[in-house]
Amino acid sequence: MRLAAALAGGVFAYLLVGVLTGHAPRSLVRSSGRTRSRSGLADRLHQADVAVTVGQFVAMSAGAGAVTFLVVWVLSGALPVAAVPALAVACLPRAWVTRQGERQAGLRVGAWPDALRDLVAHLEAPMSLHRGLVELGRSGPAPLRPAWRRYEALTTALDYRAALESVRSELADPVSDRIIAVLAVAHEQGAGVVMDVLRDLADATAKDLRLNDEIDTAQLERRIEARAAVVLPFAVLVLLCSTSGPYRDFYSSGGGLVVIVVGSVMALGGMALIARLGRLPAEARVLAAPGGRER
Repeated sequence: MRLAAALAGGVFAYLLVGVLTGHAPRSLVRSSGRTRSRSGLADRLHQADVAVTVGQFVAMSAGAGAVTFLVVWVLSGALPVAAVPALAVACLPRAWVTRQGERQAGLRVGAWPDALRDLVAHLEAPMSLHRGLVELGRSGPAPLRPAWRRYEALTTALDYRAALESVRSELADPVSDRIIAVLAVAHEQGAGVVMDVLRDLADATAKDLRLNDEIDTAQLERRIEARAAVVLPFAVLVLLCSTSGPYRDFYSSGGGLVVIVVGSVMALGGMALIARLGRLPAEARVLAAPGGRER
């Protein structure tokens, strides 16, 4: 029984770490899964503006998990008890990078209404559309300035369509796809044709962003409660094992390992279910290049 429990715990830990770090067994993923996972992690690091390589990031995450494992092991005296916090801490950097990337993307999307209004003001000045886009890189909303500076640099060697396509690929979100498609039409048909479209697009985007903010705020309390429900039992478990010999002896045994594994699976499953139920529907990038990495 003890051997079976230890084996189950080892397999669980191996699969969990493999899935979270992108090194799952080949039988669980397609042959190109590892490449896609590493590429996806590299994209997340880039979007979050974290200046480390994928290898460095994985090594730092593993190091944080190892340090946590040693600290909790010393405090609790039970190896199985130390495994869960160690895995959680090892996964925290990836979660932070994902969240930071989403935050940066949200800031860029949230800047579009002001950017469109600035662009309309430039066009009414009057100013050419190309010049108006260049001005966005200089005096427009800060989250979008790098993309339009890149547009200005690219137009010295490429035509406007290729430069806009590069900006669209860099921003990589459905809102930017729609707006840049309108800007491409404006280059072809003339800015005056799409002035009203840009105004309406700015208003519609602002309304969508306000609605998303209201929904996100309403869900904040539920997310905090879900995370507390996962963290607190393990914090209490570490405290009990560090102060009580019987608890430490039980959770160092095979039966204790089974309890920890089952409890971890239930906790992670519950948190994933809550996150799934509370997730806002993601808008598909219907204008993304087919067969590319963009989604």
